[in-house]
Amino acid sequence: MSSIAPSPHSMPSGPPALIGALPLPPLHAIPDGHAPAPLARGITLADGRGLFSVATEFQNLGAAAEAALAASFILRVFAPHDVIYLQDDDADNLYFIRSGYVRLSYLMEDGSAVLCGILPPGESFGELGILEGGTHCEMASAVGDVTAAAVPLHQFRSLRERFPAIDAAVAHVVARRYRSYVELTRMLSLRTLAARLAQTLLRLADGLGTRVKAGDRMYPCIGPAVTQTDLGLMARGARSNVNRALKAWERDRWIAIRDRSIIVLDRARLESLALQEGL
Repeated sequence: MSSIAPSPHSMPSGPPALIGALPLPPLHAIPDGHAPAPLARGITLADGRGLFSVATEFQNLGAAAEAALAASFILRVFAPHDVIYLQDDDADNLYFIRSGYVRLSYLMEDGSAVLCGILPPGESFGELGILEGGTHCEMASAVGDVTAAAVPLHQFRSLRERFPAIDAAVAHVVARRYRSYVELTRMLSLRTLAARLAQTLLRLADGLGTRVKAGDRMYPCIGPAVTQTDLGLMARGARSNVNRALKAWERDRWIAIRDRSIIVLDRARLESLALQEGL
């Protein structure tokens, strides 16, 4: 197989935790654990538009709404594995990811965790709790270094009243995430690990949106921010079994593994595993 190299537009250079960082002007930051200090009261309109340009639901807010939302941003920095908020914490901020990746997990009563998803730069999170004015229904934590723009609850309430487009955008994100969780529930009901893992890879590849070039074609890629342990948590399987399945698929050229990234070469083969079980 010809060498596989990342597309310069899809995988910027830099430390693995910052792969996919948005091309925004540099900002000086001081990490501060679970409750990071704000870096700036607001972000320039150019910075805000840089975030909105990759957050699908927020791309057509209108100039006035974009400016108002960007002005409400408070930048926060999280170190690797920092908890951004806990499940059942009061929802006091809506977040937009400027750089890094965020892991969303649901904690079960027995203490085990279900990994719901890993969000790339440009995604928002914390919408459901802040829309309801209640508590968060999942836990959010940093995968590597993360910089996020936070909109405080009181600011969000004011923006909703002034700009219906912002309210509609958040509602669309909630609907999309709800659909994603329904799909996750269906995926977890599959009988075999192979089928669950195949669906996990496809779900992550679609959600992260990273593509790499192999030969003269572009393929979906799951970058090093996602570990085999993460795959096991999402697919309900032991890491050792996940590793064996990935190696078998690599031998069959369904996937390629390069520099801790998984490239999906044969999507149809992976989809067929779930179709055989009636998903």
